[in-house]
This record gives sequence, structure tokens and C-alpha cells, in this order.
Amino acid sequence: MGLFSNMIMGKGNRPDYTPDMMPKNRWELFFEMLRLNFLNLLKLNLMYFVFWIPFWIWTWLNLEMLLQNESMDASMQISIFSAYVIVACLCVAITGPAKAAMKTITRNYARDEHVWLWSDFWSAFKTNWKQGLAMSVITGVFMFLFFNGMFFYSNMVGSTGSTMYLFLQVLLVMMGVIFLLMNLYAWPMMVTYDLKLSQIYRNSLVLALGRLPLSVAFGLLTALPLIVARFWMPALIWYFIIGYALASFVNCSYTNSAFDKYFNSRIEGAQVGQGMRKAEEDEFDDDEEEAERKASWASRVTGRSRKMEGYDDLDPDRDEDKK
Repeated sequence: MGLFSNMIMGKGNRPDYTPDMMPKNRWELFFEMLRLNFLNLLKLNLMYFVFWIPFWIWTWLNLEMLLQNESMDASMQISIFSAYVIVACLCVAITGPAKAAMKTITRNYARDEHVWLWSDFWSAFKTNWKQGLAMSVITGVFMFLFFNGMFFYSNMVGSTGSTMYLFLQVLLVMMGVIFLLMNLYAWPMMVTYDLKLSQIYRNSLVLALGRLPLSVAFGLLTALPLIVARFWMPALIWYFIIGYALASFVNCSYTNSAFDKYFNSRIEGAQVGQGMRKAEEDEFDDDEEEAERKASWASRVTGRSRKMEGYDDLDPDRDEDKK
């Protein structure tokens, strides 16, 4: 218990927390917030996972049939795969409001804001349920079109060998990747700013393409458990434990930085670099200390001069000289 207590709460004999001890950069902020909120991320993941139970049950029921799909004829493959994708997309669609709530919580964790996990989760759920549901429906529809398109073009390439279908398949893959990268920004943006869906997707597209290397890096980091599960199925248990919440925390830690750079710095009154020690505050403190030092020095000099003046007035030799 002592080990875990020290890891989460820190040592009891540490000095009082001061502004000088605040994280100085994004990396320090990320690891400090991860240490402090690790147990809460486990709880948040459990809360969010409840909304994914229908999807995982449906996938488990159809897993054996999907794995044997290649041994069936083309018409049977299309019908089975289409039925699975339709229901799976409906299951994904209902997770939208909960995902918006999770993004709100992890965004606040990532910028060192206080969170009441249970009440703030449901408050964010109620506040963002409309846009969250709309975005999850859009995601579900895109998934349905994407997987059916991939299935169709793959069969056409195999049966005809046409380069046109291969080109369309590659184009569809590129569209899918861009859509996934847009979602890295879209969900945190939706819960942070008062924007329409069209504005959210437009800004997300600009950020995804404008910061393409970082977008791809964090996209791969988010999808890493799925990539591993492609070769080792037990890796999916990661999502049962902390996978959803941890991926959201990493995502929001990154998007907080992007939003500070491109949005908050241009919005009057918006806070920039929340949770970190601000350089301008350090400069202000230094200037204030310098001003206090100068004032103290001036007061001492003034005091000395006044004492000297008083001494001159009381000097008995001064009157004798005058005489």
C-alpha cells in the first residue's frame, strides 16, 4: 500500500507546493497528470466501456463467422459482412455522448483542472449529447461506407485485375486515414469550443493536414492496440482495462497544445498553457522583486539622509562655527 500511495499521492514529507514546482513544459505536465490521475483513468475507462458493451457482444457473436468469411462464396460474404457492419455501426453511434463526456474529463485532466469524475461525466454527457450523437452517427455512416467500399473494391480487383479499382481502393484508404486523423481534433474541439459541426470538421481537416507528421504519429499511437490485436487477439483486453481513457488522455494532451497555439493565443481572454508555469509570470515576478529591492534600497538611503540632516541640526559645533 505504501508503494502505491507514494506513487499516486507523493511522499508526505515533501514541502508545500509552490508555483516554482509547476511543470515547465508539456512533457512534465503530461507525466505529472498521468501519475496523479491514473486511478481515475481506470474508473473513467470502466464508465465509458459500458457504452461499448453492445459493440463487443455483437463482434464476439459474429467473430467466428467473420474469420471463416474467406471460405464462403462472394454473395454470402457480402451479406454476412454487410449485416455485421450495419449493426456494428449502430452500436458505435450510441457511444457518441459518452465519448464527448470522456473527452471533457480527459481534457481537464490534461490541463490540470479539478474534476468530480461521476458528476462531471454526466454533466458533460448532457451538455454535449446532441453534437456527440451527431458525430458518432457520422462516424458510423462513414465506417459503413468505408468497409463496404473496401470489400467491394477488393473483390473487383481480385476478379478483374483492373488498376482502376485498385486506384479507387487506395483513394478510399487515404480518405479513411484522413477521417481518422480529423477525429483526433474533432472530439476535443467539440467539447472545448462553441462551434457548428461544419466548423468543427473544417478546422479538424486543416489541423490534420497542417500538422500531418504529428497527426499520423498520434493516430498510430492511438491505434497501436488494434494493430497489435491484428496479430495477437488478446491485446484487445487493453481496452477493457484502460485503453479508451488512456488514448483519450494522450489525445487531449496533444490537442490542448495545438489549440493553445492556433486558437487560444488568438482569442482574447483565453488561457494558454493551463497547468504549466508561465514564463511571463516568472518575468513579472522578477520585475516585481527587482522593484521591491529598489524601493527598499531607496527607503534605506532616504532614512540615512534624514538621520544625517537631523544630526546636523543637533550638532553643537555647528553654532560655534557660526559665531
